[in-house]
Amino acid sequence: MSGPALELKESTGTPEQGGRHWDGRTRSGLGIRIMYWLFRALGPLFAYTLLYPVVFYYLLFAGKHGRASRDYLRRAFPDAGALKILWLNYRHFLSFGRILLDRAYAFSGMHDRFVFERENTEAFSQSLAQGKGLIVVSAHMGNWELAAHTLASISTTAPKVPINLVWFRNESGEQEKHLKRVSGDQPYNIIDSRDPMQASIDMVNALKRGEIVAIHGDRVTGSAVKVPFFGSEAAFPSGPYVVAANTGAPMLWVFANRLGHGRYSLRVAGPKVLQFASRKTRQDDLARWTSEYALELERRLREFPLQWHNFYPFWG
Repeated sequence: MSGPALELKESTGTPEQGGRHWDGRTRSGLGIRIMYWLFRALGPLFAYTLLYPVVFYYLLFAGKHGRASRDYLRRAFPDAGALKILWLNYRHFLSFGRILLDRAYAFSGMHDRFVFERENTEAFSQSLAQGKGLIVVSAHMGNWELAAHTLASISTTAPKVPINLVWFRNESGEQEKHLKRVSGDQPYNIIDSRDPMQASIDMVNALKRGEIVAIHGDRVTGSAVKVPFFGSEAAFPSGPYVVAANTGAPMLWVFANRLGHGRYSLRVAGPKVLQFASRKTRQDDLARWTSEYALELERRLREFPLQWHNFYPFWG
């Protein structure tokens, strides 16, 4: 977000989606640092209240991010008129702002103030017990940073199993520092996805060591498969499914959604164990698995339509 208090700089798409290549940057500018300072100095009530005028200001100057938001909202709310889409656009950015301030809790060491309603989280321990590592696929929905902390606390016992976050490492070190702070004593590594081939090798090696590999399933940085999503084809990464099928590591889909102030739901689907039927059916298998993920993500978004914060032209 940009404006007096918030700044967002996201991608403008991938070659497969008809836009310029995403550069991996999700920057937190001076505005967000000021917001975090106000959060700590004047308290959360002031910071959350300040969001309302800030988001309105941003709505006036959102540019490409506003267009991307409205494109998504028209698909999620096909019967909405122009005025309702504009109102939803405002609420969409407001949702993102609240997520940012919730992150301020976590980054300030106050993540224990959040309450999570958990569904199927026992699948973590059960999957890790197989000894083949674990692939966790999330999305740019809700608050995945808080989810990472919560999952780290429930998924393993001592000694802690390392978590490897597959991340396009084209950022300043500030967000990585915050994430490591949130992870506490959980071993935490970054797998740089700028080189997809090396990232795949690092993922396989981590799984062979019995570790957790976490990756977003709704952001393409390497190979992609186009599947139906909100009525049109969109590109989704195929890498997680290739690695899962080649290693036999179980896969979980994890979604963390905001229910209200200080309250989240943490839902886990799986485990799923993937295997290519044959070389001839490889692409069909990838398309089927990716379609299943896209369908599940769409189901979650039908329930929480304003919590998908992928602000770039996802459909090209």
